[in-house]
Order: sequence, then C-alpha cells, then structure tokens
Amino acid sequence: KANKKKLRYHQTTFGGSIHTDGPQLKKPPTYVIMACVNASKYGGESVLVDSQKLFTFLKKKYPKILTTLKSNFYFERRGFYNSNSGKRVLKKPIFEKIGKTYCFRYLRDYIESGFEKVNKKISRNQNKALNLLDSLLTNKRFQTIFKLSKGDILILNNNFIAHGRKGFFLNKKKQSTLLRSWIAR
Repeated sequence: KANKKKLRYHQTTFGGSIHTDGPQLKKPPTYVIMACVNASKYGGESVLVDSQKLFTFLKKKYPKILTTLKSNFYFERRGFYNSNSGKRVLKKPIFEKIGKTYCFRYLRDYIESGFEKVNKKISRNQNKALNLLDSLLTNKRFQTIFKLSKGDILILNNNFIAHGRKGFFLNKKKQSTLLRSWIAR
C-alpha cells in the first residue's frame, strides 16, 4: 500500500486502474502512443474503454451521477508537483465540456490522494459516482481487450479513450518493455 502511493501506475506490474494519462495536468496529453518492444509472457493485455459510450450510458440511465462527474474533483499532481508552486492538487471535473464535446480525465488513486492532500473527504455523492464509474470501466460490455505483441504500436486519443492493462508477470529471461509517448495538442 505504501508503494502504491509513491509509484505511478506505469512503474508497476499491477492490472486494473482504467484511467487516462496525465489527469493531474491542467491540460492532459491529447494522444498517447504505446509501442511494444517486448511483450510479457503471461498477462499484460491492454484494456480500452470509449468514454463517449460511458457518457451516453450515464446520460440515459444515471443523469444525477453524470452531473456529479461533471463537477470538480481534486487530483493529486503526483509526478508533476513543483514545490515552488505549492500546488499539490488540481481541481477539475472527470467529464469536462471542451468545445462541443465532453473530454474524460480519470485515475481514481490520484483523486483519492488529491482529497487527502487538501484534508477533505470525498462526499457521499462523489463516492457513489466514482464507484459506479469504476464498475462501468471494468464492465466487459464497455471494454475492448487485446494483447500487444512485439512491434505493435497503439495510438489513442486520451480525451476519449481510457486505458489500462491486465496484471502481468515478469520473467527474468525476458522483460516486458512498453514505450510510451505523449503528444499534446
């Protein structure tokens, strides 16, 4: 548990945690590019979720939850905290209207630690909304799952596609290596 609070997701072999990259940034990267140099022997499948399908589902079935997700949450600025600025958290909605569409930013661990950093509790409505969102993100109905092989490249729009992976096991003879790059627009 202590390591989980210090490490960023990409530094672990854990699965789950369907998220967008850079939710702790004022402007997250628009595109995420991942290239598989070496695939894990067991596990490590990629999981993608279209946030626009989630938005439409929530709008139809759970409009009050969606309203909560369109309100501000605290995100810990893990990995991007500048002690000179004093801003350890960023306050942003999970679904934010930009132009004519809603963009998605999410990483539950960063939200929970963000609230801790400002000594505030996640409200009952916020917790209910986060729990439903997590259950939808892990629902196979909304997921596309596949395994990247050596040489494969995945390019995704970080504003609309959440991603994660299944847990994987390290092999002493063959390390799993995935290169990641962000492109801001």
